[in-house]
Amino acid sequence: MISEGLRKSKLFQVNTLYSAAGGLYYPAIPLYLRGLGVNVDLISLILSGLSLSGFISAVLWGKLADSPSRRRRIIAVTTIGGAVFYMILALPLPLTIFTIILFLANLMAPGAVPVIMAEASGWVNATEEMGYFWIGGSLGYSLTTAFTGLILEKVGVGLIFLLSSVLILGVYVVSRGIIFSDRKEPAEATRVTQGNGISIIFWLLMLSVTIFLFTDVAKNLYIPVFYAFNLRMGYALATLTLSIEALLEIPVIYVFTKMLSRINAWLIFSLSLILAGLFFLLNAIIPPDPVYAFLVMSSYALVWGTYSVSSTELVAMLTDLRRRGTAYGVYNSAFPVANIIGPLYIGYVISISGYRRGLIYLSIPVLALGVMILKYNGKAKPRLK
Repeated sequence: MISEGLRKSKLFQVNTLYSAAGGLYYPAIPLYLRGLGVNVDLISLILSGLSLSGFISAVLWGKLADSPSRRRRIIAVTTIGGAVFYMILALPLPLTIFTIILFLANLMAPGAVPVIMAEASGWVNATEEMGYFWIGGSLGYSLTTAFTGLILEKVGVGLIFLLSSVLILGVYVVSRGIIFSDRKEPAEATRVTQGNGISIIFWLLMLSVTIFLFTDVAKNLYIPVFYAFNLRMGYALATLTLSIEALLEIPVIYVFTKMLSRINAWLIFSLSLILAGLFFLLNAIIPPDPVYAFLVMSSYALVWGTYSVSSTELVAMLTDLRRRGTAYGVYNSAFPVANIIGPLYIGYVISISGYRRGLIYLSIPVLALGVMILKYNGKAKPRLK
């Protein structure tokens, strides 16, 4: 049963805690800075720097995690170090010091994720466990984002960072059980086409992942603004759509995790891209009605559910066990890259075309890429086990 699997899954537990921390502090940062009177340009620069530090973190710690003997130490350094920096951020700090500590925290805590994914990817039941990992992410994020604004408004940013620190320490405690797991690796987990243990197709996958993640950037940053102002829903309803959508991801992730045993991961990945394009198109034609907005935003659960389970499986399929740390480091670095480039790309398209026409234009690249991969799917081979 799913409840039994979730109860026992440490991957579910660790990503619930990690994503709950992210759901607390990440949305609070621009609101806190705006409350201090920081101008929009400086806020954007700080957020871009935060994405850059996340990129460095994923690549650096992922590369070091290629060696299984280092993973225990990396988990300790990144989680405990991140928790300490979050504790410091709870103090009243000058803006310059606050920004520096924030970057250092983001160089630490996210580094645990590629290490954990690399370790778990060698388990016999890796596909199922990765599904539980993503379910935990959706659950943790949806639970804390519902209260971030309230805590910030009523108590202040100090409590947000203190709670984030406690949650990251929880990640450390649970992660020890993952690194010390006695699960055996499959005899032949992957088929690789390069001597360095990473298939050349992996890099094409990473390009596709980055293009897909522009959709996620738009969903989190631009669509709620469209709902709040163009559809006249207001802040509360517009951001509530994000929390409800994240909860709906949970059953979708579970269903498609089970389907991976019968359907090629490339097929599901191509479906995620096509659904992402359709998500843009639906928002382009949506009438000014909150009911339709909730329905359209809820459809993104299908987009993320198909993407998360298939892309994680494809990373394992295209890389050797010896290079899984690097592979999952690069994979996790795609999101900060999308957060750096995405606002420039998406903002430009919307600024010159308007929201509705701009969303139509934004749908074209992901739709075209999804169709191309769908054609490639017939030539793709499943992971060898």
